[in-house]
Amino acid sequence: MTRVHSPSKDDWHKLMRMMSFVKGTVNDVRTIGADDLHYMLMMVDPAHVVHEDMRGHTGGLLTFGIGVVDQKSSKQKMNTRSSTECEHVGTSEYLPKNTYIEMFIEGQGY
Repeated sequence: MTRVHSPSKDDWHKLMRMMSFVKGTVNDVRTIGADDLHYMLMMVDPAHVVHEDMRGHTGGLLTFGIGVVDQKSSKQKMNTRSSTECEHVGTSEYLPKNTYIEMFIEGQGY
């Protein structure tokens, strides 16, 4: 969404590439399953200083083995001074989802 304010030709090509992918995979079946509900895997990958305002970006996903249960990709809410600090901020932004999913699974009786 940060590119909406001043898109470039490169952004247009990226949009067309993404739309071609969506059109080509519209009939694909999404499979979500679990190998073991007691084994939750969360992966977080922050990137340091990738936006014009010097903020980092965080991407993360949560899985139980087959397919992605939850995902997030967002601009970090604060500036960081190092890639290590960026990793900590990114993890702390995504970690509440992990806790919520765990509490939800327990509430369902698993």
